[in-house]
Amino acid sequence: MHLDELLKRLNETQSLEALQPHWEESLGSLGEGLPSFLTPEEYRENREWCGFGPEVDALLDEAARRIAADRGLCALAWHCHRLLFTHLDYTDQAFLRSWPSLQGVLGELRGVFYLLAVMGMVPTVRRLHASMDVPEDVTRETLSQVSCVAGNYRRMTGGLLGVTVNTLFWMRHYPAGKLFRLGRFEYKIEPFRQGIRVFRSRKTGETLALAPDGVRYNGKGHVDGTAGCMDIARGWTAMLTEDEDSVTGYPISPYGMAVRTRVTLPKAEWECVLKTGDPILEMHIPAGGGMTLDRCGDSMRRAAAFFRRYFPDKPTRAITCVSWIFNTQFEEIEPRMENLLAYQHELYLHPVTSSGRDGLWFVFLRDDYDPATLPRDTSLRRGVADFLAAGNIWRCGGMFFLFDDLERFGTQAYRAQWPVSVLKRQGTTL
Repeated sequence: MHLDELLKRLNETQSLEALQPHWEESLGSLGEGLPSFLTPEEYRENREWCGFGPEVDALLDEAARRIAADRGLCALAWHCHRLLFTHLDYTDQAFLRSWPSLQGVLGELRGVFYLLAVMGMVPTVRRLHASMDVPEDVTRETLSQVSCVAGNYRRMTGGLLGVTVNTLFWMRHYPAGKLFRLGRFEYKIEPFRQGIRVFRSRKTGETLALAPDGVRYNGKGHVDGTAGCMDIARGWTAMLTEDEDSVTGYPISPYGMAVRTRVTLPKAEWECVLKTGDPILEMHIPAGGGMTLDRCGDSMRRAAAFFRRYFPDKPTRAITCVSWIFNTQFEEIEPRMENLLAYQHELYLHPVTSSGRDGLWFVFLRDDYDPATLPRDTSLRRGVADFLAAGNIWRCGGMFFLFDDLERFGTQAYRAQWPVSVLKRQGTTL
C-alpha cells in the first residue's frame, strides 16, 4: 500500500510529507491484523480508564467499524499511533498541523479516529505504572487527561467526540512515565527554565527572587516588548552580579513585577534555593475548572510526596509553572475569577516573556482572537474578550512555590512577608 495513493484517495495529499516517516515500518508491523485499540474489548476498557462513560460507546463502535472496514484507514490509524508512541524521533510538532483532517471520509467521527489512536496508549501506561507500584487511582487520574482534552474538542465542535490534532504530542508524556496527574494538576520533573534566582534568608526565612541579568522591564515591572510594544520612556534593564561574598540585583515582587530598586544579598545571610537548571516539578493545569484553594493545595502536597517517593534519585524542592493562568491582569478583569485569584495570591508570581497571545487558544479554543468576534458565553471568556476589546495587551505569567512552604499554603506566605527586610531598609513599599 503506497501512502501517496492512500492520501490521494482520502483527498488528504497535503499530509504526505508529514506522514511519510516510518510508513513502511508501520505497514510491516501491522501485517494483516487489526490494531488492538480498534477492537471493542480494548477500546471500551481504554475509554473507562480515560474517564469516559458508556455513553460514548456507540460513537466509538461506529468509528472503529468504519476504520476497520477500510484497510487504508486501519493502516493510517496504526501509523499515527506508532508515530506518537513508538517513533520518538518523530519530533517536529509542525508536522502534526499537517495530519489529515479526515472530514471527507469520516465526517463527524473524524475526531474519534485520533481518540482511538491515543487511547491505544492505555495498556502501556497501566503496565508502566504497575511496574512502579503507582496506585491505580493515580493511573486513572493521569489518564483522565484524555477526557479533558476531549472536553475541549467537544466545546470547539459543538458537541462532537474526539481530540484535536494539536494536543496529540502532549500524550507522549504518559507512556514515557514522565507526567502524572495528582488531583487538580499534573506534574513532571524538568530543569527550571526561567532566569530568575530565588534566595531565602537564613535569619528570617524570607524569600526573595531576583530578576535575570539583562532582561528589560517596562515601567510597571513586566517584561518589556510583549506583542512588540516597548516602553521607551520608562523601560529599564535589570542587572545581576555576584562575587565571593554577595549577590546584587533587582527584586521580583511576589505580586509578579520586577522592582527598580537594586539590593545586595550577603551570601552569609541569603541562600540560593532555586536557579536556572535546578530540577523542579513543572506543573501543568488540565482543563476543567474547580480550582479551589483546597484542591490546589491538596494537589501540590500530593505532588511533593509522590515524587519524593517514586523518584528518590531526582530530588526537587519547588513547583513551578508558566501559564496564562498566572497573568496578573486577572486583577483587572471583570467579573473577577475568585478561585483563580485566590490561588495566585498563594504563590510567588514573576514576570515572563509574553507573545500577546499566550494561552488564548485554551480560553477561546480558536486561532482568531479578534475581540469583536470572540465568544462571550462564559464569565471567563466574557471577561478576557472585553479586556482585549478595551485595547489591553495580553500577557502570561510565571510562578514558583517552595516545598518548605507547603505547610503555610493558605496563608499567602510570600505576600505576607513583602516587602522583605532588605527592602524595608530602603523604603520600598510595593
